[in-house]
Amino acid sequence: MKKIFWITFITLFSLAAASLMVVQYVQMKRTVTVSDNLFNISVNNAMDDVIEQLNRLKVEDYIGQNDRYKLLKYKRVEELNGRMQSLIKENYNLFYDTNKVRVGITMIDSVNLLPGAEVTASESEAISRYNSLLTSRDKLINNNDFYDQFVNDISEYVVDNLLSSKSFNYELFDSLITAKLMINGVDIAPNIGIYDYTSDTFLYCNAPGKEKKLRESPFKYSFHPNGMMSPNEYFIILQFPLSSLLLKENSTIYFVLSFFLISLILILFLLSMRTIFKQDKLDEMKTDFINNMTHEIKTPIATIGLACEMLQDKSISTDPASSGTYIGIISDENRRMRMLIETILQNAKMSNKNFSLNFNEVNINELINSVVKHFNLRLESRGGTLNCELNAQPPTIYADELHITNMVYNLIDNAIKYSPEKVEIHVSTRTDGSNTIISVTDHGLGISKEDQKHIFERFYRVSTGNIHDVKGFGIGLNYVYQVAKLHHGSVTIDSTLGEGSTFTVTLPQK
Repeated sequence: MKKIFWITFITLFSLAAASLMVVQYVQMKRTVTVSDNLFNISVNNAMDDVIEQLNRLKVEDYIGQNDRYKLLKYKRVEELNGRMQSLIKENYNLFYDTNKVRVGITMIDSVNLLPGAEVTASESEAISRYNSLLTSRDKLINNNDFYDQFVNDISEYVVDNLLSSKSFNYELFDSLITAKLMINGVDIAPNIGIYDYTSDTFLYCNAPGKEKKLRESPFKYSFHPNGMMSPNEYFIILQFPLSSLLLKENSTIYFVLSFFLISLILILFLLSMRTIFKQDKLDEMKTDFINNMTHEIKTPIATIGLACEMLQDKSISTDPASSGTYIGIISDENRRMRMLIETILQNAKMSNKNFSLNFNEVNINELINSVVKHFNLRLESRGGTLNCELNAQPPTIYADELHITNMVYNLIDNAIKYSPEKVEIHVSTRTDGSNTIISVTDHGLGISKEDQKHIFERFYRVSTGNIHDVKGFGIGLNYVYQVAKLHHGSVTIDSTLGEGSTFTVTLPQK
């Protein structure tokens, strides 16, 4: 029930996290779409204002200061010529009377009163006014070609001449567009061009080389200033190189950040669950350890208690043979408890970072022979055999004799524990380069692949269906692993269920 609860809980949490990321992604896409639409609306509003303002401008507002001065001078000349022509029309009979006045090449030229001509006061005043206007006009005209040169450069009525000339004030044009975009909340500087659709050419581009991108831009606006005529179609084109990219990048950054935070929460959650499961497993192993230890200690205590009761019997106490038997039982059980306690203490000591070994030269073949002797009685009582094949040459290694002895003892003890009634154990040593290899093989129960992953963990025991059918605390193989590690060696297992196991310890000779 507990396992189902945790599986359900983790599944629901994972689904919630995945759903949150999907919602965040959908929201990001929606935000990008809305942002694009708002951006387009802002640009269109800005350009509507630009076109409206451009249409309100006069010709002189489109051109630079120097050309503006020329235009004003041109208009003043036109004005003076107009007044002179009006004066001629008002005094037609006078100005066309060749007996009274002499006119230059054109009627808008110098007028001189002929000698001896008689004119009225009003006619004299007209001639004086005409000459005064003529003098003012001539001061404005630098040379005779002023009129023709200027009209060729710029026209008050034809927009083609204005846009095609160098006189057009493109700085004013750019600054006006940029200002209107800023007012409408667009702070990205665009590429700007004026495109002649008829000739498929750009009359102006503030970013040379970007004409192709400008042609592909969706931001195109018809340009026909009021008061100007043109047979061509002109468009103002804007191209924002980073607009959509920036919007997507900003949204992507937020999405990635959200994804990272959600993933971090999920990882932390899974790590927390893993820690909880690990702690739960550890508590379970500790509980098993306490139960096994209690069982292991109760048995020798009960045996010692029974032997003591028997020794209190006078009929037995007076029999030296019987007394010796029970005293031997007490001694064996006492030694057994002492070994149990020593194993636990040694394993605890190895967990300390300051733990150190006492290295000396050890003959591994002799050490194994001495350990095997302790198991002779147990093997005889079960009708088992233990074969040794000690071929390590040289047999000497640099190690802690006490812990190497306990390590070998644990491996052989486990082999006997997990063997069937007829015990068959094989212990061997060999040399591989600068390493000494120790192998302990049994033909017992074997260990599954899943259990092999945890077999060297502290307190871990392979379940056999009954927690007390095989005695132990789950620290023996962890002790073997710790000893091998402290000697800069390793321990591996090769096992098949129902066929037995082989534990191989590799130790450096030095």
